[in-house]
Amino acid sequence: MRLFIAVNFEEAFKLRLSRHMEQLRKNAIRGNFSRVSNLHITLAFIGETDRVADCESALQAIDFSRFSISFDRVSRFKRRGGDICWLGVREDGELKALARSAHRELSSRGFRLEEREFKAHLTLGREVVFKSGFEPESLVLPEDLACNVDRISLMKSERVKGLLTYTELSSKFCI
Repeated sequence: MRLFIAVNFEEAFKLRLSRHMEQLRKNAIRGNFSRVSNLHITLAFIGETDRVADCESALQAIDFSRFSISFDRVSRFKRRGGDICWLGVREDGELKALARSAHRELSSRGFRLEEREFKAHLTLGREVVFKSGFEPESLVLPEDLACNVDRISLMKSERVKGLLTYTELSSKFCI
């Protein structure tokens, strides 16, 4: 099973985020845009494992308090075959601390995780090639594009009838 720990969002907020994704889609020649139901922020990518109980144990060991995040920019990771477009988090200190805690709990249970620095972002699309002259960074986001983080989830990633599908296996609410 391919697993990860993530911050998920309420459906109403996902729909709000999708409006900004649509602006990108209109200015793209091509791209693989995220399904609205899949929008999340990955805290720790676990990868292929059958150790679901250990992952759930790690999830339940993560203590955190409720906090708010807001998105303030659209940007991209440039790639040769097309860019990865994402929304950036304005103040990401609490998200970084949450990601470190998830990493620590998983590592203490013997999981080998990526060592690269956590960059708080929400992926909107992959392999995106934009129309000439369009810069995704030029999109202006509303000041109130914000939500509360009060729950984290252990997620399964799989293809269902050809569609990338993320399913919540368990969750942990803040203290």
